[in-house]
This record gives sequence, C-alpha cells and structure tokens, in this order.
Amino acid sequence: NCWQAEVSSGSADLVKIISDGSDESLRIDLDGLTPGSFIAVEIEPLELCKEAFTSLRKLDTIQLNTVVQEMTLLDIQFALFQCDQEGQEFGFGSYNVPGWGELHYCGLAGLVPLLDRMRPANDLGHPLASNLRAGDWLLGYITSRLASQPGTARLAAWFSSAFSSLKVVPRYLIPRYFDSTIMAAYGALQQQSVSLMSPFISTGSDFVQRLAMGSVIHTSAVPSAPLPPLSPALSPPASHPSPTLAAGLPHFSTGYMRSWGRDTFISLRGMLLVTGRYLEARDVILGYAATLRHGLIPNLLDGGKNARFNCRDAVWWWLRAVLDYIEMAQDDGHIMKDPVVRLYPGDDEETVQPLEDVVGEALRMHVAGLQFRERNAGVKIDEHMKDAGFDNEIGVDPDTGFVFGGNTSNCGTWMDKMGSSAAAGIKGVPSSPRDGSAVEIVGLSYSCLRGLAKLGGEVYRHQEVQGMGSLTTWADKIKDNFDKYFWIESKSGAEVDKNPELVNKTKIFKDSLNSGNAFTDYQLRPNYAITLAVAPDLSSPSHAWAALQTLQSSLLGPLGLATLDPTDWAYRGDYDNSNQSTDSTLAHGANYHQGPEWVWPVGFFLRALLKVGKLAGEDEYKTAVSVAGCVLARHYSHLHQSPWLGLPELTNSKGAFCRDSNPIQAWSMATLLDTLYDMHREAA
Repeated sequence: NCWQAEVSSGSADLVKIISDGSDESLRIDLDGLTPGSFIAVEIEPLELCKEAFTSLRKLDTIQLNTVVQEMTLLDIQFALFQCDQEGQEFGFGSYNVPGWGELHYCGLAGLVPLLDRMRPANDLGHPLASNLRAGDWLLGYITSRLASQPGTARLAAWFSSAFSSLKVVPRYLIPRYFDSTIMAAYGALQQQSVSLMSPFISTGSDFVQRLAMGSVIHTSAVPSAPLPPLSPALSPPASHPSPTLAAGLPHFSTGYMRSWGRDTFISLRGMLLVTGRYLEARDVILGYAATLRHGLIPNLLDGGKNARFNCRDAVWWWLRAVLDYIEMAQDDGHIMKDPVVRLYPGDDEETVQPLEDVVGEALRMHVAGLQFRERNAGVKIDEHMKDAGFDNEIGVDPDTGFVFGGNTSNCGTWMDKMGSSAAAGIKGVPSSPRDGSAVEIVGLSYSCLRGLAKLGGEVYRHQEVQGMGSLTTWADKIKDNFDKYFWIESKSGAEVDKNPELVNKTKIFKDSLNSGNAFTDYQLRPNYAITLAVAPDLSSPSHAWAALQTLQSSLLGPLGLATLDPTDWAYRGDYDNSNQSTDSTLAHGANYHQGPEWVWPVGFFLRALLKVGKLAGEDEYKTAVSVAGCVLARHYSHLHQSPWLGLPELTNSKGAFCRDSNPIQAWSMATLLDTLYDMHREAA
C-alpha cells in the first residue's frame, strides 16, 4: 500500500512549499516530517524552460543547412579552424578554458576533440563543462567571432538563436545541450566542405574525407602572408584576397613563415588538385610564378618582395605542380597562356608575361648556369649562415643532363637544417647540405621535361633549350645516365663512381652526386622514393623495386620514413630543438633530418611502390597494394586520435611523439591523399 497526496503551497502540515519557482528557485520545508518518513517529489520545469528544452532538442537544422550551404570553403575554414596565430590577425585568438588551456583552434573544431572525450564518459567535471556552467563567456566568444566576418555572419545569427535558449535552461544542463548544438553545426559544416570538393572526396571514404579536411585547415587568406599580385585579366578572376597554403600549424601559419615554395608545391596536388580546388591552385601557381628570379622559385615567399631564393628544388616542385594542374584540372594547357605579373623580370621593374615564358626562363637559366649572391646577405636575412652560404649556384651537367648546385655551406633542398649552436661549434654548418645533384631534383627535372615535351609546341612553345637541344633529348640524356651514376648494386659502387670505397649500403640509389662532402652521396635517405614516384621509368624496374625494398626494411616507421639509415654513424633519431648541449650532432636540433621520421615522404614511397610494382610484375604489384594498405591504416588510426584532426610533421625514432614537431602539416596529409587518389584511379 502507498499513500500519496498533492501538496499545494500552504495547504499541508508535513510538507510546505516555500517558493514555487517563480523567483527562479524551488524551496520546500520538510521540518514536519517524522523520523523514518520519505517523500518523492515531482518537479515540472517552468514554461520558459520547457520552450527552451523543446528548441534545443529540435534545433532548427533546416535553417542551419540553408545558412551553411551558402558558405565557401574559406568561410568554413574561418568557422571551424584557424590556429591561435591566424585568429589573432582577425581579432580573436584561441579560447582559453580555465584549468585546461587554449583550444587548438579558434573555430568550432577546437571544441570537438574535447566534447568527443567528455560525451562517452559523461565527464561533467571537465574544465570545459565547468566553464560553461559558470558563465556565458564561450557562447559570446563563438557568436562574436562568427559575426565579425561577412561569410559567417548568418551562422553567428543561428548560434545566437540557439544560445538564447541555452541560456535559459538550468546551468548544470548547459554542457549537455551545448554539445548537441556545436556538433549539429560541426557536422553540417563538414558535410558542406566535402560537397564543395571533387567527386573523389565527396563520395570517398571517411579516411579520404578526413585527409581532405587538411585542405580546409591549411588554405586561407592571411593578411600577414599575402600572395603576390595576380593579373586582373585572368579568367575566371582571381580570388580577392587570394588564399595561400600554410606549411603547418601552428609554427608555420602566419607572416613570413607561412608560405614556403617547396612545401606549397609538394602539398598542392593533394591539398588543392585532388580536392578539386582548381581556382585556388591556379592562383597559387601564378602567384609564385611572379617571383621567379635566378631561375628559381623562392624558399620563403614573404609576399614576394621579401622572398628568399636559397633553395634549388622549389622550382621543380612548382613546375611539377603546373603539369599536375594541366592534367587534373583538365585545363588543356590554357594555364600556360595565363598572364603572370612578374616582380623580377630584370632587376626591379614589373612586367606581364605568359606562364610558358616564365617556365622557359627557368629552364634556360639552369642550362646556362648561374652563380649569384643572395640580396641583403648577412644577419638581416640569416643570423646563423656563414658568408659562403649566401653564394648560390645552379647548373646542368652537359654530359649527364643532371641539374646540380649549392655548396657545403648552404642547404638548398628540403633537408635544410642550418646549425645554430656556437657552443657546439656548428653555427653556420648545415647538417645535410646535399649539394651537387640531389637525387630527387634529378628525378623531378626528368619528370618535368617529359611532361613539357608531351604537351607539344602549341601548348608549350619552348620545346628547345639552347645548350641541351630538345626537351626530349635532355630527358633522354638523364635517363641514359641515371642508373650508371646513381644505382649501387654492390660494394663496387655505381657503374661510374669516383669513390666506390665509400659504399656502405647496397641495393640503393645514391642520395646525391658530387657533393662536397663525398661520403654523403652514399648515405641511405628516403629521397629516391620521390624520384621513383614522379619518374618510375627512370630506372629499370628490378633496380627500382630492390631499392624500395631497402627503404621499407631500413627506414619505414609507424608513421614516417627515417631521414637517415639507423645504421649510419650520423643517425640521431630523436629531435629536440631546445637541446643546449655541446654535442654537435644534437645541439639546437641539428639532427632535424638525421634520423627523425618524417611523414610526407611516406606518400611518395607508397606511390613509388605502387607504380614500380606494376612495372615489375603482378606479384610485386599485389605486394605493393598490401603494403600500402597496412601502412595507411596506421595514419587513419592517428587521424582519429589527433586533437588537431591531422597528421604531424614528423615523429621521433620508432614513431615516438616529438614535442617540437608541428602537430599537423599540410604535406603530410597531402601526399597520403595523393596515394589514395592514385590507388582509386588505378582501381577504376
């Protein structure tokens, strides 16, 4: 048996209602209950709260989708992402959660990893939940930030409406409904992102789409890192302002450190072409073309006028990107006729030229050979480099067709760590100068020459280069000599070899040829994977396959490829940029490229393995597909765990976390997306 009674205010002796909630609190007096009694209380929300709960449980997703469908990928980048440094330029740095710290992103994506951890554990003790209960600061940050930009103002209005209901409910319930509101918007924005990309992305797997979001994360127009001016005669017109690709976040996101020529064009195929962002890709290609000087594309863009021309490889990555654009955008070569506003056609004057003439100038300068000294050489542009490092050289060996350049005091390829520790005696001493003919530059140049020749004279009119003859003749010369000079079959060295006594690893391709530090030519590094990915026909299939097996067994780690053979005397696999010791191999992170495992070369390794495997035979190709699947599974797993929603720049030895690595890097995501795209095309 049970007894129940409806109690009204002031009408009962056992239980008295002191306040019925009209003053925002409900209070009852239980002094009349005798010991051993119990009571069940049913409470009904106020009408205002009922309406708020209904609104929050039935969010206006129709209006949300209408708003989101009007947003561009650049609008979505602002709404979801921006690291703190990017956000500061727009007036809103990352939100700081007391007891937790700054969110990784200013946009909604900064909240998602936290909410994803809190939700399954019902972790209402998390500092984010505490902050939401304590006040409306985060709600105001979100709406104010979104309202500050025209492209996201309507989304701000939608949030303001949803948050007006959220502010009414009891404070202890705010985290629960905040989560559902944020995730509804986040899901809609993600869906809109992939719908604006190529069919390969929009209909692709979860893995493909997660990698493709790297394009949204890294592509934006940042005031401190503009693209050089583009011609108003372009059709369709260029974006204003034109976006650029960040090399990685957060260290390479703003200012002169955002736009690196090499990083941009290694990333461009995966970040902009595979994703179908052809207008942005065209503008980036033409913007960098404007800066061509000394036959080179700059290492650091810095708006164009302050560019540094201290790398030898960016021009070939740029040219490879031009050819990829023509193929993947189905451009039919029209970009070659697009106008380029040249910043340095002579010394300081500007002029306008078609892209094909800029390309032709780059090739002519290399064949003619050039020695130059960087402008403003000295501590103004590099506080660590020795005087000889500012002297640069490029050229082409007339006997082999190999591009060469650099000296032992500078580092003109991607392995560009300059020593900076005076205490360790390495200030101004590059860890890996790779002067001479770097193997990936030889492969890239061959690939570009073949591609330009294939376009024909109507598309690219400079089919002859004085001093080398036709592009085809030049490419043939490289192919005829590559294995002779680079392939190390046995301890006796290459077929043509100055220093066979320095051979320490066989079944590999040399890392460079004619370096000033002769032993470095013979070091096992991952760079020939790039050569075999862009030019799988440059070597015999048997040599190429054997060399890739050596890379796999010696360098492949959980996420990256070791930058130096672990059995090499110079190998140091753990990077610490703040190392203050006097150890010349480690001080100030001197071993940046002397062992740590970089992620982006894995994409080229897998692409090379697949292409060479197909040339080598059916069994080899099946092996390549199997290896690619196993390797990529580890990256997919990492994407699920990353609070930055991406892949890192590098790891330490055996995949260990590296605190000094960018936690998300454009080329790491781009080259793996390239691999998945190539596998998809092959399967189709």
